[in-house]
Amino acid sequence: MSYLGTMKQSETIVNLFKKAALVPGLSSAWILQSGALPGKSVTVISRWAQRNLERGKMVKFQQYHLFDSATAKATDMLPVDVSNETISRISNSDELRASLRDYPSNGSGNKQYLEIWKHHQLYQNYDLSALDVHGEVYTDEEFSSLEWSPCETKVIYIAERKVPKSEPFYKPKPQDSKENDPEKAPQKGEEYTYRDEWGETLVGKHQPVVVVCDLNSELLTVLDAIPSEYSPGQVIWTPDGKGIVGVGWKNEPRRLGLVYCTNRESVIFHLSLENGEFSILSQSNSQAVRSPRFSPDGQYLVWLQGEAGGPHHAGLKLMCCLWETRKVSTVIDLVKSQIKIVNGKLFNGIYSLKLPHRCWSTDSKRLFFSTPQRFRVISYVVDISNGEITELEWPVDGPTKGSGTILDVSQDMIVMSRSSLRVPAGLVLGNLPPAGQEHTIKWMPITSWVAPSDLQNCEVQYISLLAENSSDSVRNFNALYVGPHGKPDGSVPLIVYPHGGPHSMFTDEYSLNVRLMVTLGYGVLLVNFRGSIGLGEDSVHFLPGRVGDADVKDVHQAKNFALKEFSCLNPKKCVLFGGSHGGFLVTHLSGQYPNDYCAVVARNPVVDIASMTSISDIPDWCYTEAGYLYNPASIASIESLAAMRQCSPIQHIANVKAPTLLMLGKKDLRVPFSQGMAFYHTLHANGVITKVHVYDDVHGLGTVPVEMDNIINSMLWFGEHTG
Repeated sequence: MSYLGTMKQSETIVNLFKKAALVPGLSSAWILQSGALPGKSVTVISRWAQRNLERGKMVKFQQYHLFDSATAKATDMLPVDVSNETISRISNSDELRASLRDYPSNGSGNKQYLEIWKHHQLYQNYDLSALDVHGEVYTDEEFSSLEWSPCETKVIYIAERKVPKSEPFYKPKPQDSKENDPEKAPQKGEEYTYRDEWGETLVGKHQPVVVVCDLNSELLTVLDAIPSEYSPGQVIWTPDGKGIVGVGWKNEPRRLGLVYCTNRESVIFHLSLENGEFSILSQSNSQAVRSPRFSPDGQYLVWLQGEAGGPHHAGLKLMCCLWETRKVSTVIDLVKSQIKIVNGKLFNGIYSLKLPHRCWSTDSKRLFFSTPQRFRVISYVVDISNGEITELEWPVDGPTKGSGTILDVSQDMIVMSRSSLRVPAGLVLGNLPPAGQEHTIKWMPITSWVAPSDLQNCEVQYISLLAENSSDSVRNFNALYVGPHGKPDGSVPLIVYPHGGPHSMFTDEYSLNVRLMVTLGYGVLLVNFRGSIGLGEDSVHFLPGRVGDADVKDVHQAKNFALKEFSCLNPKKCVLFGGSHGGFLVTHLSGQYPNDYCAVVARNPVVDIASMTSISDIPDWCYTEAGYLYNPASIASIESLAAMRQCSPIQHIANVKAPTLLMLGKKDLRVPFSQGMAFYHTLHANGVITKVHVYDDVHGLGTVPVEMDNIINSMLWFGEHTG
């Protein structure tokens, strides 16, 4: 392609990206309890995030929706920007709201303020930086909490433990410096001491603590009774307000990367605020727990629980603790493949990262959750007494149904996010029917659910596959195809797009990347190879020890199937796109099948597992996926390192022909960018057309300028090398 042609093409892609960037993503919703009764109007507060290209940031906004039950119509209020509000929580009475805000300080970093709003005014404001009781407040998805006590006079949250100030052994000071006081003087020679942290996107998080803000005394108190061997998070109040329950991640022997990893050894703990007694409620050995939730009547405490170690995201059980006796039982167990539930529906197990913050029916007998299943995210209700599971359905025309994720449950009303590969996220509201009739629930739209004009003529197909020429114990896997509709034979290039993880999955949900690819005329094949979640535990545990083989064959088989199934696809114009383990797969495919693919884009790809064992924040991943046990007290054996190298893409690099574009993040702790650079230098030395973009970003490459640059350059790369 000529320079002028490239410039024209890039301008087209930029304009398409700008159009797609106008679509906000739905992050949460909350039903105000006042008036949330059948037959009355309902107020729903939703939160959204949208790309602001001019500012180069994601902006957040909040919107009120007034739903009239009599007419089944919603009225939207104007959105309000809440970008500097990092966490917010409304009290049970709807009369108070706590919010944490970040504001730029005069020096480096931000200042944090805890604001308490009452009715229509700012009631209290705490300058947390000035009070200096603790370090930075946690706002991430793993640790963070902001919870009102039942009496609504206290708030708890998670923050970094305050660390004594340090300074060099020699530092000139003013003669009258207060730091000359031995009790107030900083510790000497400690400023370079290493402190273990929780890895990718959690840099600077070493030792979290639970903090109580008492609105009556206006005092902040750090709860010191939690043993130092645990890092507490996801804390909630007990029903009587006299204690807290939370997750405690084990700090020893080291803090491994936590984001995207539901397999970290942890416990559900209880801390009495009356006597400081600390106790463990969950099984304490080799378990990984998350998302504790009390029932409205205070009778039950539930949480999600899986096995510690092994695959980084596998199936989870739903556990229930009878609060009065502390007796723990299993409500939903792990599912090996699939089981039949109410109405003959099939259920493949729980793979949720969390439960909704409010997830109970008013009578505390039924619990709601959403989880990936095969091609979609599906929502369910479970009877807590007998474990009976019912799928929450909605009428859909056509072969694909999209996904639905429960965001909030209040007064037996449910608000859900719905989206599909063709339609961006929208809100729907439903009234919970009586027990046994949940499958008849009727959903009412709060926001519009309309396909963008550039996706109206695309087709989406669910593809079920069986591994060929195999006697393996697990053979089922699947893929989703999205592409232009009604195109001539052989006219459409195909992007083969395996997901990362590897224990993750693609679902029928809106994606800006996929929208851009389809709008530019590509067919897109999203492959859920064996090892993906949502297909049962047997599938997840099948892949370790077979990476670089079974997963590669699955993706290639899916590609061949798509070429036969969709005549519009051009077999000579197949390209590869993937990140992380998806990058592992696309670099494998270009080496193992060098004549089948004409271009590659790999984002932070794993290319040499052996060399990652000592530099990744998740070294255990390297051992697990290669089929070995991780022992932090020893180094890798020659045998295990050889096996890791053998199953890595670098082993096939001499065969690669396809022009390869690498997108790497300099701050990536998960797959350090030295991986991609080694691949780049070797390809370059072998004479393969190759190019690398290095960004000042982390593993996900998710900042707005970086996201825009890498997807546009990816499309230009594919356009250049498919002719």
